[in-house]
Amino acid sequence: MKKPLKRRDFLGRTTLAALATASLGACTSRENPTKVAPASLPQEEEDKFSEELAKNRQMPRDLVMKMLDQKVDQYMQLSHHCAQSSFLALKDQFGLKGEQVIKALTPMPGIAERGETCGAVTGPLMAMGLIYGRDLHHLDDWDTYQESLVPTGHFCELFEKEFGTTLCHKVQEGKFGRCYRLTDPGELQKFQNAGATEKCSEVVRSAVHMAAEIILDYQGI
Repeated sequence: MKKPLKRRDFLGRTTLAALATASLGACTSRENPTKVAPASLPQEEEDKFSEELAKNRQMPRDLVMKMLDQKVDQYMQLSHHCAQSSFLALKDQFGLKGEQVIKALTPMPGIAERGETCGAVTGPLMAMGLIYGRDLHHLDDWDTYQESLVPTGHFCELFEKEFGTTLCHKVQEGKFGRCYRLTDPGELQKFQNAGATEKCSEVVRSAVHMAAEIILDYQGI
């Protein structure tokens, strides 16, 4: 008999949960998450995410987005790193844990700067994986895995609709008119001279907005 799906307190979820959600095919076509049958929100008053989610839902939506923009700009100026900055903005805004995830995201922009999946996709997927994913002690919970693909898949669809792709080198072509080999020091310097931090921050802000809108509107938690 199939066990009913249980939404667990995500605060104990590990880096593995986030990595699994992002790597096992989240960027596939899924239905709009607002159509998913509602599930109960976490009941524990001490649940930091539940508290922060409620606070964010009560605030004007444009204020939430402005707060996220400030976080993105702060982290991008400090790190010049789309994956870590996008994750950190969502982590801070929604009270997520995930210090180990920050370190794990270090090589993720473009997947080791190979021009593959954009870090502005990977970072939000990690944050959403912490919220919707399954943990180390429930790796056989196929229902949670499948349901996690609804909000994360919708995020990927929104990103692709906005930028035409989820690939770093294609996003670069759209923003810079060309792509750069970022493992080459000379190319990296040209990339920075072309306004990389500012232009990539625009992408990160848009991606974080998309993820936040889904988190705020999704009724599966």
